[in-house]
Amino acid sequence: MNVRQLALFALLVFPSAVPATVEAASTSILEDPVFQEEARLGLQYLYDMDFAGADATFAKIGGRYPGHPVGPFLQSLIPWWAIQLEPDDASQDAAFLKAMDEVITVCDRRLKADPEDLDAMFFKAGAHAFRGRVHSDRTRWLRAARDGQQALRHLRAVRERAPENDDLYFGIGLFDYLVDVIPHRYRVLRPFARLFPKGDKERGLQELERAMTRGKFVPTEVAYTLLQIQYIFEENFTESLRHATWLRQRHPDNSIFHLYQGRAFERLGRLQDANRVFHEILERHEKGQSGYTDAMAERALYLLTRVEMQWRRYDVALADIDRLERLTASRDVESEYKVLGRLRRGMVFDALGRRKEAIVCYKQVLKMDSGGNAHERARTYLKKPYGSAG
Repeated sequence: MNVRQLALFALLVFPSAVPATVEAASTSILEDPVFQEEARLGLQYLYDMDFAGADATFAKIGGRYPGHPVGPFLQSLIPWWAIQLEPDDASQDAAFLKAMDEVITVCDRRLKADPEDLDAMFFKAGAHAFRGRVHSDRTRWLRAARDGQQALRHLRAVRERAPENDDLYFGIGLFDYLVDVIPHRYRVLRPFARLFPKGDKERGLQELERAMTRGKFVPTEVAYTLLQIQYIFEENFTESLRHATWLRQRHPDNSIFHLYQGRAFERLGRLQDANRVFHEILERHEKGQSGYTDAMAERALYLLTRVEMQWRRYDVALADIDRLERLTASRDVESEYKVLGRLRRGMVFDALGRRKEAIVCYKQVLKMDSGGNAHERARTYLKKPYGSAG
């Protein structure tokens, strides 16, 4: 997912986790201590990339509460995280969107019987947010914004009834921060930001910290969100590393958190640490560890190449690019790292003084689908070799 897609997702303002206890609804399953314990266990499995364990736990919860949206909602988190691991693969989108539609249908049925059903409001908000997230990932901006509006409407309805619920401040804080930030940074998304009330960046950060430190169900999701905010929007890599370390201490087998830790190390110039982390990811990928997918290995190889180039170990970097290109060629999914790897190959050739070979690579990049600003950079290096003075 690119930065603009992440930015529009910010408008969806609802946590991708189970909400916390609803104080105003005495009949809510979210107050049930048995449910709370099982939900935490399932989420622990989920974030540790033990999808079988999560599926079994969530299925047990769903069986205990037939006719409640909690069952299909929780079980949909498993394909959701699979999509996060392979963001360029849209093959699971249809099944996931169908699951979200099912959650909304169940919620609507309950709300028709009882307009004050807070469980139904919670899960309907979550389903709209997830559905909108997929739409934003696939650049269906208007659909994403409409789902975001629905998510916000139901989230506010719940807040009116449970204002002291700390977990609610995940969605509220995410909304406040990003709706303030987006219009200033991404012109293309300004029309969509106008569909929502005004946000407040600093207040949003405070609300997110509150949810992370005091929430019952959402601390992991909030920490991950703060990690992305600090890395992508604030470019505060010290804070990024703090959140990545927090997440890895709790979920050492989560490949996404693992990769972000390495990225933060690299941005801070801690290249030895970054090098170690990227090699750990590749070793786990080779062993077939759950969550350490080809997509994660692609990213680790690409980032490892950047580290090697900073050390001016260009021959090693070239070997890593060879591995990256073999991996991207073996996959059915078209990844941005195919074009980025070819761009990086040209840069290495330039650094080695092999200008003719570098030019061939840059011209090949221009014929490929662009990953990020790959085309712009290729044109720049065609005019002036990578690493040249001036």
